[in-house]
Amino acid sequence: TSMVAIGLLSGCQKPSTRTDTPLAVTDDDRFNGDETIVRDWSFLGIDGTQIRTRHWDIRTTMRSERFKQILPAFYEMALDQYQNAFGAELPPPDKSLETYLFADRRQWKNKTRMILPDKAASFEGLGRGGFTTNGIAVLYDIDGYGWHRDTLALGSHEGWHQYVQSTFKDQLPAWLDEGIATTMEGFSWRRGIKFRPEANRERWSRLCDCVRNNRLLPLDKLMSAHPENFLESKKQTLLDYYAQIWALTRYLQSGEDGEYRDKVGNILLLAASGDLYRQLLRSEQLSTRHRKMIENEGDAGMAIMEVFIESDTTQLAEDFKEWCYSMCRME
Repeated sequence: TSMVAIGLLSGCQKPSTRTDTPLAVTDDDRFNGDETIVRDWSFLGIDGTQIRTRHWDIRTTMRSERFKQILPAFYEMALDQYQNAFGAELPPPDKSLETYLFADRRQWKNKTRMILPDKAASFEGLGRGGFTTNGIAVLYDIDGYGWHRDTLALGSHEGWHQYVQSTFKDQLPAWLDEGIATTMEGFSWRRGIKFRPEANRERWSRLCDCVRNNRLLPLDKLMSAHPENFLESKKQTLLDYYAQIWALTRYLQSGEDGEYRDKVGNILLLAASGDLYRQLLRSEQLSTRHRKMIENEGDAGMAIMEVFIESDTTQLAEDFKEWCYSMCRME
């Protein structure tokens, strides 16, 4: 079966009214504009552009020249971020990562029907989102104004899924795959683009809304969930999930004085090389309960946490919950 990863951003961010913020890329000396190949391209008779870089093949019907000029460097810098997630030095993709970025939702729907006919109906209710399947991302302009910040954030979220689906030999558990994808949404561009996992006001404010209104999912539920499970329910439920999975990943990145960061990096290296599940099933730390969950339901999410990150998952759940509360008190 083909792997599908979806992403969703809410519509609560206010349009930027600034007119003096440059779309500058000043801190990526490796990128050389000569390596970018730009050609005409069309989709169902609609004029567009194909942008090829060292690692990306981007097809877009977006009209903004300024936006199209930022794409090559933005995506190459995003890939650099992916390869260094959690301090691990992960392999480069061995083929171009294919991205479709449409100017409007109608074009996106048409491509969705072409590429995923059996899932298109459920995806059409997705709202401000996109998806990745077999390493190919299908996105559209979810901003419609200003600097296209949310569209870029969604692009870097789905770009992580493209990278993993194209490069890793083992599939990551959904909680880690989606969690890292949400941390890739955060960036600043005041003095050139910098990726910053903490710079994600949308996920942060949603997390704190969950804290205030008692909507935090128990850790085991959070770790066994998958975004596709929420497609038939309210969009709010999916946005709650993304906020909490973002928080869990931020906790593993920086909580407890960074105790877990390298352990997550090790999981990524094992998955990239194809050794993750072999080592998991060999481990003496794997509890009988979690071994049965893997055998009966194919769900290794909690087992990977137990073996590779923290054997006392009950204590971890308490610590993570407290971390969420303390972060939201700082809001």
